Amino acid sequence: MSQELLHQQKLPPILAYTLLFLIFISTFRIFATLPLESLHQSLSSFAIILLSVYYVFSLLLTVRDKKITRLDVLMWVFILVNFFAAYQGHAIFKQPYYYGIMAQRSVLLSLSGILLISLLRKGWITIQQVERSFVIISLSLLIIFYFFFLFVNPVKFTDMEFVAYSPIRGYRYRFQFALVIMLLFYSLFKVSHEKKNGYIAIVLLIIFYLVYFLQSRTTLVVLAFTLLIYFFRNFTLREKIRNTIIYGSVIIVAGALLFSLGYTSLYDKYHVLYSNVYNIFFGETSDEASSAVRFMEFNIALDYIEKNPILGNGFISNQWNGGWRDILGYFYPVDIGLLGNIFVFGLLGTCLIYLPYYFSLSMSRQVHSNHVFFKTIEYMLLFFFLSMFFSAVNIRDSSSIMFLVCLLYYFRYDYFGSGDLLPSSETVIA
Repeated sequence: MSQELLHQQKLPPILAYTLLFLIFISTFRIFATLPLESLHQSLSSFAIILLSVYYVFSLLLTVRDKKITRLDVLMWVFILVNFFAAYQGHAIFKQPYYYGIMAQRSVLLSLSGILLISLLRKGWITIQQVERSFVIISLSLLIIFYFFFLFVNPVKFTDMEFVAYSPIRGYRYRFQFALVIMLLFYSLFKVSHEKKNGYIAIVLLIIFYLVYFLQSRTTLVVLAFTLLIYFFRNFTLREKIRNTIIYGSVIIVAGALLFSLGYTSLYDKYHVLYSNVYNIFFGETSDEASSAVRFMEFNIALDYIEKNPILGNGFISNQWNGGWRDILGYFYPVDIGLLGNIFVFGLLGTCLIYLPYYFSLSMSRQVHSNHVFFKTIEYMLLFFFLSMFFSAVNIRDSSSIMFLVCLLYYFRYDYFGSGDLLPSSETVIA
């Protein structure tokens, strides 16, 4: 870091951490999937107004000084694609444009990433404070989620978004889990790169939560792919063989022990869940409602994609005429991943929606560092990217994705960029 930056005035710690807490809570929509929805609505609306006003003034200064960066252009494209989906909702389904914009307004929370970069560059907060805030918040969430699963019956919240029901899994909570997935990556990297074995306890707690409580097929599959990519990219052949033997043996022994003790119900449940997906994929019938519904949603999406393949069919608000459910029956684009994105944004919009990942890949390739927080952001973006093939997570997590892109940008052009490794700044219009 430059000496000039190090000597800039920092905010008092209590103010810095309060600000970071508000940024994380609003950007990652944490209160939206807790019994605090009214608080979430108030907080997110307040944050959207403040961020929009801040960015307009910031943009005026940026244009005046002719310092528009690729990140600015990427943010404009990302927001405009989402708002264009509101226009298509009006053009195709006659939904008033106002409803489409309001349903997509949370995309403006992405601007929190621009605000964070500005605070870091001014020296008002440090990246260490951002990292520490992330760890404290994500650990707190993990404790809260465990508390709900262990002591609070989800039947009490059956009319709320964060509780789902299926005949196989019963009632279960579906909390906003992105920060806890990030904590899993962070803890794994602390163990593998810094040899801080105390983080193994956190890893085991999160994995147990995912497997035993959450029971999300998509999350587990995508997480497995992400960790495999990390495994092959970051270990030598000798380390790969050693780790495969050690951890593979632990998993096999643990599985055999559970089977011998008669704990086979969880295995049976997962066997049914994944076999149903396999049956649907190969055109066979499924005895699970959620798999059959996905098949129905695929067919609905294909019919409309055929009519509007390039620009898509837009986004419909649940506040207008009952939303998708009253228009197309049981249909939610987020359920069907890549096809859902093509349905909403069209082929053109979907390609633009994936631009942040291409931008992130380009930046991460230019940084060679085992900095744990940097690698956590890098692999969380990979997790989001892979998730979008199975579930259109960008529709509900757009602010989280762009926030991480902004953090990666800060690492690439400021944190590492002030030394000999990379240039200290990057400007499109100079």
